[in-house]
Amino acid sequence: MKILVTGAGGLIGSAVVAAGGSGVVGLPRAELDITDPDAVAAALDTHRPGAVINAAAQANVNRAEVEPDRSAAVNADAVSMLAAQCAARGVRLVHISTDYVLDDPDRELTEALTPDPRSAYARGKLAGEQAACRLGATVVRVQWVYTPGTRGFFNLALSRLAEGKPLSVVTDQIGRPTPASLVARGLLLAARGGAVGVYHLACTGEASAWDWIAAAAQLRGLPMTATPTTRARLGGAHRPARSCLCSDRFAETFGLRLPDWRTALEVAMAEPQALLLSESSVSRTS
Repeated sequence: MKILVTGAGGLIGSAVVAAGGSGVVGLPRAELDITDPDAVAAALDTHRPGAVINAAAQANVNRAEVEPDRSAAVNADAVSMLAAQCAARGVRLVHISTDYVLDDPDRELTEALTPDPRSAYARGKLAGEQAACRLGATVVRVQWVYTPGTRGFFNLALSRLAEGKPLSVVTDQIGRPTPASLVARGLLLAARGGAVGVYHLACTGEASAWDWIAAAAQLRGLPMTATPTTRARLGGAHRPARSCLCSDRFAETFGLRLPDWRTALEVAMAEPQALLLSESSVSRTS
């Protein structure tokens, strides 16, 4: 089955293309703007995929607060349109969402919890996933996604440590760091499967942002010279204080359970140029 990946220039999209082989066609934003209905229709009719993985998003949480209309256009309106066009052609859609649509620090986050978005970004992502679900799509919520050696907070933090530059890292924001390569494997399974609805996909265990960067710095042989801080001191849009996705439903449905975040980090850091992690880093459930 041919799989079309939107947002293929991004962190997750590029990992899916790398993991998928010749059966996956990736279209970065320069080749497909998902807010353009005519461009979406042309891409679907030209490539005729059996499934689409939508990795396109406006993922800057702070920017969404000052440009809510632009954020909603990408994260909500475009998703609704894409889902409708896929449904009209009988094309399976897997849409990527975020843990930020939930906010309950006292428990592990399951798909049964009532959404509680507390930022413009989270509200837009929730609207997008709800529109996708209404049209028979599969929604996969992910969190704290990274790839060593590319972009994002993870690599910025390590670069600043390596260069001896000032760096502040929060100690009171808790989550489950998950390599993009593992997310990609799960998304490909979801695209090739038949189940619909909402699923969570993340590593196990939990870490503060400080724990995560400190562990990576140790593996890289860097001193952890960052300054500890709190989310309130850094300011910006609201982020959940503790957000730990439970991925049991994904494992039961698609047969993939991800490892503890430290195990995944060690493998990812050992092969920083590789998007595909070794088979030993994941387990297939029976």
